[in-house]
Amino acid sequence: MKRSIIIFILLGSFIGGIFWYGSNIPERSHTHVSQQFMRSGEDISALLSDYLLYPKWRENVYAVKKIPSKNRHHAWTETDENGKTLSFQILEFKQDGPVTEIILDVTGKKQLSQGQLHFKIVSSEDNLSSQLTISEDKLIPSMVFRVLTHLLTQGTQNIDAYFRSINNKFTGDVQRKQPRVVRRAQAQKPSVIDTPSTAPEDNTGNSGQK
Repeated sequence: MKRSIIIFILLGSFIGGIFWYGSNIPERSHTHVSQQFMRSGEDISALLSDYLLYPKWRENVYAVKKIPSKNRHHAWTETDENGKTLSFQILEFKQDGPVTEIILDVTGKKQLSQGQLHFKIVSSEDNLSSQLTISEDKLIPSMVFRVLTHLLTQGTQNIDAYFRSINNKFTGDVQRKQPRVVRRAQAQKPSVIDTPSTAPEDNTGNSGQK
């Protein structure tokens, strides 16, 4: 009986702690990560803009479908390996000198907002490298999920997946452009085989003499 009471008290304290911790975490989370690439800003902008090719290089994106847009920019849906579908609508696409910004609105089932993604690309002066910053404003209505996201992943798993995919794509492009070295087999000289003489020998031991 005492053991059951202790377990009940501990379980109640644990659940109460989760709700208390979750109530201090806002429903909308903001995370951002930056990374430098040895590629021009145009390369990164073109890669992110061509959404129809996402299944070829983005991890966990298995299908992309173009959908009607709510403005003059593109809109599409992405389907993952579990069949979950999210809709994306470009809200802004602007360039100001070396800076390019792309803002996406993300919606889920019944067109409920899931937040926004913000890509900011800053090219270097020589345009040989650039910095990409990905920001995510995400709506997490579930209190339990907010706690798990905050404690286990810091909320950057989606941004990290983007960077992994971009790195793998650029690395693969570089490897495909490198010339392949074909080693030719060295010609082997024909070996000389000594064959014994077939001439008959006389009684004196001199081969072939009469």
